[in-house]
Amino acid sequence: MSKEVGVVVVGLGFVGGQAHAPSFARIEGSRLVAVSDARPEAATRLVEKYGCQYFRDYEDAIRLPEVNAVAVAVPTPYHYEIASKALSLGKHVLCEMPLTSSLSLSKSLAVQGADAGVILMPVLNFRFTPNYVKAKELVHEGGVGEPMAFAFREHIPAGELASQWPLSSWAWDADKSGGFPDYTLSVWSIDLLRWLFETEIESVTWQSRYKDLPGIEDFKGYQTVGAVRLTNGVVGTLQYGATVGEGLGTSRLEIYGSNTKTLEASWNNKVTLRTTSENSEEWTFSEKGPRVWGHRQTDEYFVDCIL
Repeated sequence: MSKEVGVVVVGLGFVGGQAHAPSFARIEGSRLVAVSDARPEAATRLVEKYGCQYFRDYEDAIRLPEVNAVAVAVPTPYHYEIASKALSLGKHVLCEMPLTSSLSLSKSLAVQGADAGVILMPVLNFRFTPNYVKAKELVHEGGVGEPMAFAFREHIPAGELASQWPLSSWAWDADKSGGFPDYTLSVWSIDLLRWLFETEIESVTWQSRYKDLPGIEDFKGYQTVGAVRLTNGVVGTLQYGATVGEGLGTSRLEIYGSNTKTLEASWNNKVTLRTTSENSEEWTFSEKGPRVWGHRQTDEYFVDCIL
């Protein structure tokens, strides 16, 4: 193929419209050929700024001969249909996570991609988030000695998530989404463990609680905790919650090592290696736009793999 990858972005919500589309329009070796969304107004700014085409019907967009790859950024219930159609047309596919609503559908996509001889790549952007890249570097340099345990916590303000995913939305329909919001939002950090420690998950036990919250209608707050053992012996916990108040959101990874040091990675921009309460090293990152949570880097890697 040529040294340019023609891309269409399907789905122009926050991630598709503000992360993937601008990235593919700017990445060397890629060209944003078209965007697709059921809402024409969602495409106006992108069409004007990048000179791409707009299609209401995604099939019309992905059939364009100059399109080599499709970025799927619609809600989970529509992933399989769009990705499968793109793979059947011989297009490379970058798909947001969760990949599909079930293991069987996900495995089916993997087979379809292999049969077509094209790339099917899930958007696992935590592998590219600046602070997690640094955290992995420190772990593999022996910064904490031998990693022994980890703790990951992600809390989303209840009111914020309720406005995005009320009980009437697809996110609370297990058949459509594969699980509830805690399931949908867990995939990146679960994969983070596999990538960070270069191992697999040996066993996991989950406990969840869902409850109506005062003052927040059409929503259930949740707290879900997983106890995990990795094949390399590292143990830890994963906690996902949507019960906290405004401004109290948290995204934090802690790694405990055999040399008594503790590694902390918070949000997307800070890593701290603590020796004692008064002795630590700290790194901060100031990426902007689609690079903040690693989406631009993910898209660059996708284009590089195709080329």
